[in-house]
Amino acid sequence: MEDVAEMLCRGLDFKMMDDGMLSMTADVFKSLPHPPVCAAAPLSSAAAASAPDGVDRISRLPAVVLRNVVSRLPAKDAARTTVLSTRWRRVWHTTPLVLVDAHLLPAPAVRAGRRPPRAVNLRDVFAAPLDLAAAVSRALAAHPGPFRWIYLAGTDMDAHPAEKELWLKLLAAKGVQELVFLNRARKMGTDVQLPATLFKCTSLTRLYIGFWRFPATAALPRTAAFPYLRELGLCSLIMMEQDLAFLLDRCPVLEKLLIIGNLWPVSIRVQSCSLRCVEVCTGMVSEINVVHASRLERLLLWEAWGVGGLTNMSSKVKIGHAPKLRFLGFLVPGMHELEIGNTIIKAETKASPNTTVPSVKMLGVQVKLGTRIEARMLPSFLRCFPNLETLYVQSENDEFKFWGPQSSSSNTGKLNSKFWKEAGPIECVQRHIRKVVLREFRGTKSELDFLKFIAEHAQVLEEMVIYFTHGISPSDQVGAKLRIFMASAKWANGCCKLMVFPSPFDQEVISIRDAKRDPQNPTSSSFSRGTKRIFAKK
Repeated sequence: MEDVAEMLCRGLDFKMMDDGMLSMTADVFKSLPHPPVCAAAPLSSAAAASAPDGVDRISRLPAVVLRNVVSRLPAKDAARTTVLSTRWRRVWHTTPLVLVDAHLLPAPAVRAGRRPPRAVNLRDVFAAPLDLAAAVSRALAAHPGPFRWIYLAGTDMDAHPAEKELWLKLLAAKGVQELVFLNRARKMGTDVQLPATLFKCTSLTRLYIGFWRFPATAALPRTAAFPYLRELGLCSLIMMEQDLAFLLDRCPVLEKLLIIGNLWPVSIRVQSCSLRCVEVCTGMVSEINVVHASRLERLLLWEAWGVGGLTNMSSKVKIGHAPKLRFLGFLVPGMHELEIGNTIIKAETKASPNTTVPSVKMLGVQVKLGTRIEARMLPSFLRCFPNLETLYVQSENDEFKFWGPQSSSSNTGKLNSKFWKEAGPIECVQRHIRKVVLREFRGTKSELDFLKFIAEHAQVLEEMVIYFTHGISPSDQVGAKLRIFMASAKWANGCCKLMVFPSPFDQEVISIRDAKRDPQNPTSSSFSRGTKRIFAKK
């Protein structure tokens, strides 16, 4: 996947990206599905190993096997098979191909995981985007289809208005099944219209689009739909609420919905018999209303900020009929207004059949444990999920005064030191929670009191995992304070394991530094870390 990401580092467009666009592009790339082919194993190296007797046994294989082989090759290598024989030409013409535009770049681009040379020809820098658009047009026109997988992410479509329409027409005519189509924009909020021709690609089963203005749906025919679409990713789009509602209504078998970096306050109404996963990340969310979702299993919110201003964010999360919902998070008690059934959950809300979601096994919360208005809501949230088995807590800095409704000083002040001692019984803590993970641990009194409450009341707790915040080590004074404090607790389950780790961010920083020291031999090979390294401007 790094070979695709590294494509964006070439050319003038990348150099002119502003910092916000650079960060969002990296986030979007980490959320995209990986192409099913890789340029790291070109056909030429495979052909070098010929049979000792000179007999071509591969060409004698059944046509269905040969098509399977060709379909796993990058587009350039798949096209090269046509020179082998007439039979191989027929195989290529009848094989559903995979096209990744990064693999069409000229030789100085990534090949077998190698970086381009340090000395870059200015002609290549300026010409690469134009050549890439032309190469994509030729590749789409040359093959009769169908296309199994299309990945287009390297062209500034504002400079190629004719191509965006042409490409979608060709893909619709040739039965594209999976499509990633990103506009290579330079700035956040770039207003480039996505053609409504997209709705003619009715054969799609997976679709990811990014950095576009979504077409207005009011003028589309009522029959417009994606009847086979199972996975949909909307990445940093300009999109109206009514157009999102129209789109979701036209995907009758949709199973996964991802919205990341949305440039408008999104309001999602989930009413589907097919949706199993909804993820909303790095954007504004005014409301998520799960009305009726009989198959929904995961509802993930991460850095999904509310509306109303930086210090007065609010957002509604409504859970209606979702009998299979197993994961919910990350809820922010100071920002999210949780509503179950027709009941808004408040600090004084008592658990009842009308205020609980018994199917949830995993819950994530993002909370300032030392801030009264947020910490007081946490026990109420936990009581809503009586069968909870795994709890993830992202501990936030109490000094940061963003998100959450502005209220009286009695609500926003520091938490009483006796709060958790007087919290009362919580069914999931006492009977069901087996694992608690707390991230961004700073060693504050409020964090220690919360951990001690869990340790002394969770009777079946098997693991308590703590990740320190950036800059604090388990071996320093904060780590020693944690060990001494937790040793004084009267653990409800004496067999529970307490595991302490440094911040994963610290490890990534080390890897990125190593990669910069020796760019030809980076120590980090994971895509998430590699993407950060690739998108770091020199």
